[in-house]
Amino acid sequence: MYEVFRKTLIISICLVLSKALHLNVGVFMVIYSIVIATTCYSKHIWVMMQRLLPTLLTAFGAILINQLFSSHPFIIWTLSVIYFDHIRKLVDNSIKAKRAIMPLFIIIFINTYSISAELHMRVPEFFRDMVFSMLCVCMVASFVNHVMPIKARPAIPVITPLPVTGADRLKMLILVGGGLAFLMTNEVTSATFVLVPVLTSILQPSHRLMKKQARNRLLTQVGGCCTAMVCSMVYAGTQVNLLTFSLLSFSLVFLLLRWCNHPDPEKRNIHADAMMGILVPYQLYIGKYGNDFGFVDITLRAFELLVALLIVYLIADKLEKKDLGNNNEENRKVIALLRKSD
Repeated sequence: MYEVFRKTLIISICLVLSKALHLNVGVFMVIYSIVIATTCYSKHIWVMMQRLLPTLLTAFGAILINQLFSSHPFIIWTLSVIYFDHIRKLVDNSIKAKRAIMPLFIIIFINTYSISAELHMRVPEFFRDMVFSMLCVCMVASFVNHVMPIKARPAIPVITPLPVTGADRLKMLILVGGGLAFLMTNEVTSATFVLVPVLTSILQPSHRLMKKQARNRLLTQVGGCCTAMVCSMVYAGTQVNLLTFSLLSFSLVFLLLRWCNHPDPEKRNIHADAMMGILVPYQLYIGKYGNDFGFVDITLRAFELLVALLIVYLIADKLEKKDLGNNNEENRKVIALLRKSD
């Protein structure tokens, strides 16, 4: 209970600060706070900053590339695809896969917004908000961890090897590279955050796990949007009141963290993803300044998630059936050879 309360304080304070400061992209403060609260067991600011620094450096590199080749979107897309392939080649275990999600997403985020005719001038503001969010989250977490010293020992992560094949790299290039090309050419900025669960599914080592991950993400992410809509109805248009927002945000985060405290590691991961699936639309569309219910934006996000994850699920299902067919064919050949030898 003590650790749940400590983590709740970090995340809920960052939720309120994101709303009170009227950040252009306040969702980064929420994502960073969840990452720091659940994975970092230090009270020192520089240790927390090291945890988030790769994302910031990736964003800086992406902005630099987009500025240098602003008139040549194809070059930007090509360099991004080369980077995707490089990262996929390096991701050979489960820990690296988790750490690769945010940098890959940041590349997609910066590229999509930089190519937009309406929003490309706001990219420097987004980067400023990312830097400010990182500093703010680290200071809040350090303060809370000094006031409430960490008592739980960090869990020893289970490192699962993920062998990388040429087919895995090709799958990454086709699905993620194709998704980025679609977003850049059609300027579908609203679907940028949808690619995070898609990336998680694509990084799975087998088609069976890819299919399972896509199914779980359908439940957690689309269900998270539905829960965010329920929260919006509870506010009934009063979320501009900081006291109301603070109390309800604290209660929501506390309940979610209690829910995530599950003994089964697999279910704990599903619950943790569900927490992210709830808090991201909650902050994107309810935590912004104003009294808008956000139903239109939340529904659009749920629909985009549904379409993207269904595509990944259907592709994984077809590839899994193809793998089973190939295995059955090989087994028949082996049996035939054994019968001939007899």
